[in-house]
Amino acid sequence: MPLTLLTLAACDSRPGLGLVVQNPVDPERPYFHYFGTLKFGQQVERVFKIKNTDAVPVTVLSLHPACTCTRVRSLSTTPPGGGAAVQGDLEMPENIIRVEPGPILEMVVAVNPRSIRPNSDSLNILRVRTDSKHTPFMTFELHVLAEKLFTLSPAELRLGDVPISHGGSKRLTILTGYPNSSAEVVAILESTGGIEATLQPTLSGSEVRWDLTATLPQLTRFGARHETILLSTTDKAGQGDEGRLLVHVWARVVPDVIIHPEPIHFGLVSATQGGRAQAELRALVPGTRVRVLRASFQGTRAESLQCTFEPVGYVDPEGRCDRWSLSLSAAPGLAPGRFQGTLECLIDDEGTPRVSAALQGVVR
Repeated sequence: MPLTLLTLAACDSRPGLGLVVQNPVDPERPYFHYFGTLKFGQQVERVFKIKNTDAVPVTVLSLHPACTCTRVRSLSTTPPGGGAAVQGDLEMPENIIRVEPGPILEMVVAVNPRSIRPNSDSLNILRVRTDSKHTPFMTFELHVLAEKLFTLSPAELRLGDVPISHGGSKRLTILTGYPNSSAEVVAILESTGGIEATLQPTLSGSEVRWDLTATLPQLTRFGARHETILLSTTDKAGQGDEGRLLVHVWARVVPDVIIHPEPIHFGLVSATQGGRAQAELRALVPGTRVRVLRASFQGTRAESLQCTFEPVGYVDPEGRCDRWSLSLSAAPGLAPGRFQGTLECLIDDEGTPRVSAALQGVVR
């Protein structure tokens, strides 16, 4: 059958044509839908109303989106005699929903542009497999353009471990989303959690970029921090200042001197050969150096654990360094089972004379 006849048949509701879309925007392309240009991250949905024109029930066997940006949010049909809608089980790998002859199957398809490359046309495919002799395979096409006026490099500000007495700082670069764009970042509107932010525009070739620096000042409490910086922007034509760009800032406020990682993992320790673990003592405040004087253990297996340490990098005349390698060992002969404890390092720093980290492992 020529392609044009196949297309016309797909829009027909005559009996014996299988599952037929009843609400096509374009009758010549019933399985196609164009969402248009969306803001990046704006989720949209399309409800396809599909009639079973066969004389026998049809089962939707499986759904196969071609990418993570597309998913079926729901499948439902109304029984021939009326009553409450029957919902398809989207967790089932097979036999999702049974559609009797005549009733309408509603399929809600959602598209999330966050999984699509910004500022490019995307044709998202959803394949539906059924047991109908006339429509065993149906391919739905969802076209979208996800517009993003600006891109961030990196995508967010991750300050990592921030020493409590000093704070931390990091910078990212904001670029226009596509070449020759007239969009501009205008100003910093607000920031949360005491974040100090600065914005510096720079001409790079024929394009403008904006360097955004976030500084977390000296703090008073430990723990994870999630803050934001809100910027105003123009529209894509470079007009106004009503646009908004939100930048996320992440940090973990820690003591000025830490042991990394925390906890220290021995992993599997051989009961006959023992085991080893590696860690590092770090002085995080820029310019600060310390000297490790002694390392000791606390816990049920403390007598079977040892730690040697040595500086990594420049060592000043007093034997201080900003990083120290910690080599831990567990002696052979440990009884099988889990163990845990604490490594404590004594250092020559008046503000932080002792630094500790939990440790754990399994003996087999």
